[in-house]
Parts: sequence; C-alpha cells; structure tokens
Amino acid sequence: MSTSSRLDDWMREGEEALDAGEFELALDRFDAVLAHDPQHWGAALDRAETLHLLWRTPEALRAVTALRPPEEEEDDPDRAELEGRVREAGGEFAAADRLFAEAAHLDPEQFPEPTRLRAEDFRAILDEVLASLPSPIRAAVTEVPVLVEAKPTAAMAEHAPHITPEVLGLFVGTPVGEKLRSPSGYGDVVLLFQRNLERAGATREEVAEEIRITLLHEYGHYLGFDEEGLEGMGLQ
Repeated sequence: MSTSSRLDDWMREGEEALDAGEFELALDRFDAVLAHDPQHWGAALDRAETLHLLWRTPEALRAVTALRPPEEEEDDPDRAELEGRVREAGGEFAAADRLFAEAAHLDPEQFPEPTRLRAEDFRAILDEVLASLPSPIRAAVTEVPVLVEAKPTAAMAEHAPHITPEVLGLFVGTPVGEKLRSPSGYGDVVLLFQRNLERAGATREEVAEEIRITLLHEYGHYLGFDEEGLEGMGLQ
C-alpha cells in the first residue's frame, strides 16, 4: 500500500471515530497522519477538534492557533470557528464571539453568527417552551428543576464522562426507579447550556426548538429511557 493510500485510510478511520465519539482512537489516527505529513491541514484541524472534545482545552488552543494564517492572509472559516469554540470552552467568551463573527463573515451559510440572548430573554423562551411540553414532562419539571449555565465544564465531565464541551443539556441525578444517588453534587436537575444552545439555532425560533428538543431528551433520561427508548419516542 502506498503512503498516500495509508494516510487516506488513517484520515477516514479518524473521521469515522471522531463522528462516533471514539476520541482517543481518532486522536491516534490523526497523529499517525501528521507523523508522516506534518503539513496535512485536515489532520491538524481534526486533531485540534479532537483535543477540544476530550476537554484538553489548552492543548487544543495551542493546536488550533498554530494553524492561524499570517495577519495579511484571510483566515479559514473552519479554523476560526473551531478556535472560537475552544476559547469558549476556556471561558473566553468575548474572544470566542469575535472568532464566530469572523467565521460568519468568511462563510455565512455554514457559520451563521450565534443568536446571543440576555439571561432574561433566554429565560422567557425557556418558560414558553416549558409551558408547551407534554404533560408527563411538565410533571417531571416540578420534581426536577431546570438550571441554565453558560457552558458545561471539565468538572461536570468528571462525573459525566460522556459529555463534551458542545453538549446542549444534561440530566444530573438519579433516574426514576433507581435508588443510587449521583455523586455529581448537583442533586436531580436538568442543566441547559445557553451558549451552546444559542449556537445551535440561527434565530430565536430555532433556539426555542433546540431548547424543546433538549428538554424532552434530558427529561426522558430522568424518566428512565435509554438512548434507544428516546429514539423510539422521537426524543433523539
């Protein structure tokens, strides 16, 4: 097999692993590509993305900023958007929004600017969505409150290792029918991550729909449905 074919195979395997959430495998494949071709743009960008999803934020930031072009050259929208997400995960919200604006300028169709909302506006949308949910879900809300956070954190991921910095919501606690308490420190709550939800919708209406889908999914977890059950109910 030629070196070119081997690199293509590693890239394909890495991208498939990245899509499947197998981040360590993806990182191994992108590292293999870069060991043979250090200038491989796709592998370098995907590697930075993988580090980001593994909560290795400082490493991801070094990797993605190393790909930034000289000042006189136009940036790549994929790179700018990824750096924005990495900086956002690190709490650099103003810097992140500048990068999201740059990505939107370079490719407005693929990277529309996030719909940023004041806390009270987001809460108003949330209240509207809660009132529209099916009665079993509304009943669950009286038992398990909804909290809004700007972003998920690495500390949360220590107790919920399946989440990434891009997750929209998270049920934290004990599903109905289980007696073991969660060690999360939160008690039973559903967390919504405002900045991620804002980026998931290009308009206020789209953000509201993303909130609705996320609430249905997370309260479905509270009610004891696994991923297959949620999919069967149309909550995936």
